Amino acid sequence: MTSSYPAALPLLIGIVAAAVTAFGLTGYGFSAIGTGGPGAVARGGAALAGALAAVAYAWGLVSLFLDESGTAQACQDANPSLYGHVSGYSVSYLPPALNCRMSSGGSYSAAVPGFLTPVMTGCAVIAVTLALIAVAEHRRTTTPEHSEKRTT
Repeated sequence: MTSSYPAALPLLIGIVAAAVTAFGLTGYGFSAIGTGGPGAVARGGAALAGALAAVAYAWGLVSLFLDESGTAQACQDANPSLYGHVSGYSVSYLPPALNCRMSSGGSYSAAVPGFLTPVMTGCAVIAVTLALIAVAEHRRTTTPEHSEKRTT
């Protein structure tokens, strides 16, 4: 989803949702690891990786929110030599990004730290991988190895 300027309400809703998600996943992750049992580390690790992805997302949204009134200033601060060629701005909420569009057709990033998108992506991949491992471990330990067939 892109728009020309960041809007305060979607940013605030996203920040609150990401913070609540991170808090919940952190609590679940530590309790899952603490309970032990089959797949506990994978379940807990998946939750903690998901929490880290949510924190990185919230950080990106906070960066956009703090910059909402100073979009031109963010573009100037990010690259003073190219600022004279800026013709507009585009905002993305997933992943959080503020792009300064130049009249020549290119663009450059501002306001949101560049490492957040790779961190979010990496943590999401790790979370999904660990969740799949936890599901496989759960199925392995709960499914009988030899199910008897009834003949009638």
